[in-house]
Parts: sequence; C-alpha cells; structure tokens
Amino acid sequence: MKCSAHPRDMCRCMEKLFSGNNDSEDTHTRTRDIYYIQMIADFHNDVLTKEEGSELVGVSEKVKSCVCAIYTGARSMDTIRGIVRKFQKEKRKNLFLALEDASYLEERNIEEVCGWNPVSVSLTWNARNGLGGGCMSEGGLTERGRCVAKRLAESGIALDCAHLNARSFYDLLDEVPGLVNTHTCLNGVYRHPRNLEDAQIKEIVARGGLIGIAFVGKFLSADRAGMQDVFYHMDYAVQKFGDDHFCFGTDFNGTDDLPEGLKNYEDAESLRDLFYKAGYSQRSVEKIFVENLQNFLAKKS
Repeated sequence: MKCSAHPRDMCRCMEKLFSGNNDSEDTHTRTRDIYYIQMIADFHNDVLTKEEGSELVGVSEKVKSCVCAIYTGARSMDTIRGIVRKFQKEKRKNLFLALEDASYLEERNIEEVCGWNPVSVSLTWNARNGLGGGCMSEGGLTERGRCVAKRLAESGIALDCAHLNARSFYDLLDEVPGLVNTHTCLNGVYRHPRNLEDAQIKEIVARGGLIGIAFVGKFLSADRAGMQDVFYHMDYAVQKFGDDHFCFGTDFNGTDDLPEGLKNYEDAESLRDLFYKAGYSQRSVEKIFVENLQNFLAKKS
C-alpha cells in the first residue's frame, strides 16, 4: 500500500493500518517505532565483536538490513571461525557478515574465508599489520596484502578501506576494481586520521562504491558531537557527490563515543527529521537511510 503522507506524518497512517481506529498515545508511539526503526540500514555494526553476537535478534528487529562485523583484535583464526559459524547458524535474512582487520588472511586460509561469503573485508585496523598500513601507521600494502585483496575481489567480496592510511588506500585501488568504506566521516567537514579526503571519496564513487557515515564523535567534530554533526557530514557528501553512494555505518557496539541524541536505532527518527527540515526530498532520504545499502547488498547476495 502506498501513502502520500509526508514521512513525519506516516506514523498516523500506519497507526490506522495496524489498529483501525486507535488514536491513543501508546498506539501512536508504538506504531511510530515500528515504522521508523525499520527504516534505517546499517553498513557497520560491531555486534559480532561485542559478546560474539549475543544481540543479533535485537539488531535484526530494529533495522531494515545490517552488516555485522567481527573485529579481530587479539582473536585467533579459530575464534573468528567459531563466531562465523555461530552467526551463520543463528543469523536472520536481513543480517550480513563483514570482517574487520583480517590480519590472519594468507594463502593457506583465503579460500575458507571466501567461503564464509562476507559482504566486505577490511585488511587492517589502525596499526600496520602483515597486509598493509592502518591509518595510524606508515607504509602501503604488503605483497601478501595485494595478493589477498585480489583474491577477495575475485570472489566478489568488497574491499573495505576503513582504517587504511592513504598510501594503502591508493595501493589497493591499483589491485581491485572498486572499494567501499563501511564507517567513516569526512575531512572536508572535520579532519581526523580515520576520515576520507575528497579525492578518496571521488575514487570510491567513480568506481560505484558505497560510503557509510559513522556515528563516532571523534570523527565528527572537535567538540562534543551531536546528531546535527552526522547530518553535516552526510550533507557535505551529498552536495558534492550526489545521493547514490552514501549510507550510514553507525559503528554501534564498536564505540562508546556516540553523538548526543543518537545512541540507538530508535533515535534515527529525529535524524531523519533533520534532512526534511533542510529541504531533502523523501526520495533522497530513503536512498540515504535504506536504499543505497539495500541495493549494494542485493548485488552481494
């Protein structure tokens, strides 16, 4: 069923569909939550890193789609394998796997990892490892990193440049047809080693990639970040590069440094309102909040 109502009024229309005639505050609130919670797609949630995915059901119920990441850290390959198997057994159809800091990748295990069918893989975290240079380190991709990247790309797995330094970023562009960045912010708004330069955004967009704007305070602003700062970064991206290649990569469960007023998926309703107040069309907002990531995931499934 299609409705011509503005999305900020959609909850009232949805309320009638669910209840028929209820105008109570409780029904209104419940129906508003049903509509808005499910109208965001997330390119990066560390739910598999935190307690090895114990909150999967809760995440699945609150998003349209979510890419669930496993950050390696001090975990062994065996531990990562166990988390993946548990995820594959328990995941719901709107949840997708990603690997973050896949420092364990090498010739002897690359085929197994490709068989896990992750949506995306990032080669490093902030430091340098055996694959390449992270954003807080020097140096580009290693020979092993180049080989791993090419094999992942051949399997249709997206290379995630989140956490790479600039040299490794451009090395990776020489090896694979395209990149994504699952959770970042933009140096054109606020400078941080984890953020992307305009030239990097241009390269990702030109190759059909997707960039997720992160809900991480220290990437967003020098001051105490708020919801408005998330809008500023996304608006900067859209005004310069269009609305086809950007989404949200919240980094929920991967950071405690969340913006004021944007602590969970339920808060996305207010974030959505900022776009409408700035004059964004319903079509553009739906692309940013849901469709761009949905379209990307459809190509990977």
